[in-house]
Amino acid sequence: MSIVVFTVLTIGVFALIGLIQRGVEWL
Repeated sequence: MSIVVFTVLTIGVFALIGLIQRGVEWL
C-alpha cells in the first residue's frame, strides 16, 4: 500500500471520528 493511500485513509478515519463526535454532541 502506498503512502498516499495510507494518508488518505487516515484523514478519512479522523474525519469520520470528528463527524461522529459532532453528531453525539448534537444528540
